[in-house]
Amino acid sequence: MKYELLKPDTSCEQLRILRQELQSALELKKKSLKTAPQGHLRIAQAKNGKKIQFYHFTNPKDLKGKYIPHSKLNFAQKLAQKDYDEKLIKLLQKQISLIEKYLVTSENKINELYTKMSYTRQQLVKPVTLTDSLYIKEWLNTSWQKLLYQEEHQVYTSANGEQVRSKSEVIIADTLKRMNIPYRYEYPLELKDGRTLYPDFLCLNVRTRKEYYWEHFGMMDDQEYLERTIQKLKLYSENKIFPGKNLIITMESQAYPLNVKQIENLVKEFLQ
Repeated sequence: MKYELLKPDTSCEQLRILRQELQSALELKKKSLKTAPQGHLRIAQAKNGKKIQFYHFTNPKDLKGKYIPHSKLNFAQKLAQKDYDEKLIKLLQKQISLIEKYLVTSENKINELYTKMSYTRQQLVKPVTLTDSLYIKEWLNTSWQKLLYQEEHQVYTSANGEQVRSKSEVIIADTLKRMNIPYRYEYPLELKDGRTLYPDFLCLNVRTRKEYYWEHFGMMDDQEYLERTIQKLKLYSENKIFPGKNLIITMESQAYPLNVKQIENLVKEFLQ
């Protein structure tokens, strides 16, 4: 479901990272030019049309230059690299300048158009990009038919007051709550073949508005359970839900139980 016309602008964050990479490359190339040989490289084809020849020229009025024998190919490579670096430096400087102009004129401007309004005016306006708190409210304001519990199954309660199926799911739910990650427990997922799955959690990255399914597989030392897990992961893949892209997976066995640090690391990687 689409709650807003525009997602929060994350391009500025990416552009700041790109600007730093461009600046690092620019500094390295400027430094390398200080030790580069004088002059430039000209590449020509011999009269017989088969052999490539290299020439070194330092005078712009004499573009023919001095012939570089193939025994000194390393010198031709240095000249070629210098010519490339000089053009690259100009391009890097131009791109850095454009990024800086974009950041000044665009960063957070759409969001500020709404957040700088008075409270009274905000109540009369629906912004194209919701504030995080408004988006979370809209996202959580969803109801669905939950799976029924069988009487023989033990039920556990999370910090949010919802009933879950295992102690490990309590740990995951409580960690998500503590780290301020909105989630829905066992929210139905309709597959392309018409079947419905109930992933353990559907989580929201508030910053990017991206949703992630979170499945916990808790009995990986049980052969029958392991086979069902493989089948389930195959279903996810067939429906374009992939680990590391839009699916988070945790697993445990008796020898390797789930731990909070593992959950926190996954939250920091995908959900914050």
